[in-house]
Amino acid sequence: MASELETGEAREGRILVVDDSALVRAMVSALLRKVGYIVREAEDGAKAIEILAHEAFDVVITDLRMPEKDGFEVLENVRRRCLHTEVIILTGTHAQDVNCAVRALRLGAHDFLTKPPAGPHEVIVTVDRAIEKKRLKEANLRLLREMEGLSRTDALTGVWNRRAFEETLRRELLRSSRHQLPLSLILIDIDHFKRINDTYGHRVGDEVLKWFGLHASRVLREGDTIHRYGGEEFAVILPHTGPSGALTVAKRIIAHLAGSPFQDSLWVTASAGVASGIGEELEDLDLIAMADVALYRAKHEGRNRAVGASRALQEVA
Repeated sequence: MASELETGEAREGRILVVDDSALVRAMVSALLRKVGYIVREAEDGAKAIEILAHEAFDVVITDLRMPEKDGFEVLENVRRRCLHTEVIILTGTHAQDVNCAVRALRLGAHDFLTKPPAGPHEVIVTVDRAIEKKRLKEANLRLLREMEGLSRTDALTGVWNRRAFEETLRRELLRSSRHQLPLSLILIDIDHFKRINDTYGHRVGDEVLKWFGLHASRVLREGDTIHRYGGEEFAVILPHTGPSGALTVAKRIIAHLAGSPFQDSLWVTASAGVASGIGEELEDLDLIAMADVALYRAKHEGRNRAVGASRALQEVA
């Protein structure tokens, strides 16, 4: 083990060592620096909490009994702020000290070391394992986020799916009501999509859907989201956008598609219906139904156009 610690590759990681004993801090810090770790020291819990507010560490090694703030308060601060930091407790060998260390483990500490440390190997191996645990947690968190992203992404087009649409719309409706902000919805349907499938085949139809998602996304502004609502129908959520602005965005999408042929012999167009509301009035409005009525009117008028819900509803009435 000694030769492995001396000849192994230098470690990567940032460690905060917290103890009111300068001798203990110096001893532990020297061991960790020798194998490549970057080490910062704090003389008590209060100083450690101050440092943690401005700097990130992979591991905190902290004494339990200290003036100002003790190791339990350091551990609680790390957990309360959801820092991605593992905590190792330094404790004495008396039964009461060990009982306190066990309590700290139950509160979320990674492990504990007696002081003075039994030897350099114990300190380094304990820190190595804490960092390995931290990196495994981070890898699992990244994987979970990727899986959540996939569960909200349409596999064919790469835009957000129906599930993400429902979640986003619900969130934006609440935000609009809380802050009295306008909110708009665009429903867009690819014109004559069945004819495309029948004439060119479903493989080309799938490529048209991908092409549509890509080109429509390019026109959107930051904060707008596009979702595959179902089949050849897409939905665009426009936060902080009123009727005029939303209709402008819809027309821009329609014009962009019409001006960009999918293939030399195949031009793809789309129709759009736009609905808007603001604040508490949205509780009495069904944006999806309103946008759907407007979309129907756009198709009835000849397709390849965008229609606002207010005009469509007036004409239906």
